Amino acid sequence: MKYITAIFLLCLIYMIGCEAPQDLNRPGDRLTGEVWMIDTNINLNGGYYTVSLFNADSTNPFYRVPFRTDSLNLVHLTHSYDTPFLMEGIPTGRYYLAATWTSYPRIPNEIPIVLGTYGCDTARNCTDHKVIVFPNFDGNGRFFYSWTDLNKRLN
Repeated sequence: MKYITAIFLLCLIYMIGCEAPQDLNRPGDRLTGEVWMIDTNINLNGGYYTVSLFNADSTNPFYRVPFRTDSLNLVHLTHSYDTPFLMEGIPTGRYYLAATWTSYPRIPNEIPIVLGTYGCDTARNCTDHKVIVFPNFDGNGRFFYSWTDLNKRLN
């Protein structure tokens, strides 16, 4: 009887410890993903690399101040940089996502340099930018390519 109790307790502990896998993006206000920087002409003078959300309902959104900008932590690979990002607390709305470069010190109402966009990557004349709708219930990470060279700006 004590063996049955011990096996039951071990099974119970095992089942409690094994949760279902967590989504990269919890439904609602969280956005995660990676930006793959496809060149190595990195510029860390006078600014830093960022990821920005732009209002998808505005005209010329990439020529406006972004709704939100967070810094990127570049991770060097052999011939590129892999840059994971996480944004939380995003309110209801429709947004475009872009890899950007922001000057430092920050200038109020600055329009950052756009180096890549979700849905178009590094294509200069692309108009098929993917809209991300919040609350975000699809739970998918966002992955796209970007330049590091500021001379290859898209805006």
